[in-house]
Amino acid sequence: MPKEEKYGPILLETSVKEEWIDFNGHMNMAYYIVLFDQAMTNFLEDIDLGSHYTKENGKSIFALENHVTYQHELKQDDPICVHFQLLDMDSKFIHCFMRLFHGQSAILSATMEQISLHVNMDTRMPARFAQSKMDILRQTVEKHKIYGIPREMGRSIAIRKPKTNL
Repeated sequence: MPKEEKYGPILLETSVKEEWIDFNGHMNMAYYIVLFDQAMTNFLEDIDLGSHYTKENGKSIFALENHVTYQHELKQDDPICVHFQLLDMDSKFIHCFMRLFHGQSAILSATMEQISLHVNMDTRMPARFAQSKMDILRQTVEKHKIYGIPREMGRSIAIRKPKTNL
């Protein structure tokens, strides 16, 4: 299992379930996002921005954009772990990066970069974080800087065409 010191805290450990396997004999792409979502939920719970926060304060975190890379297939019963890194934040947004590894071989299987928004559940509009929450998020960003900038961060998607001489 990859060490926290290199990739951020492990926020989810499980194994690939039989029902997650598709007709190609590996974990279906949708379940990678389910696992990343669970890791994000665990992070939010850890910093008191999870379900209790939503019930008590009427605010929540909505995903706005995800970028997933699939790098190595996973098969049934493979152990997996998800590392989490908070990259940036401001008064309304959270920018994070997650890595999903095979839990024994430590091979990187997938990554997900995500931008999330703090939302008022009554108005369904963006809402500023309370100063106390901003302080926690800012401290976490600073703490997570030791993990560096992920190689996959900020990638665009395109078919790369060879350059032709004119």
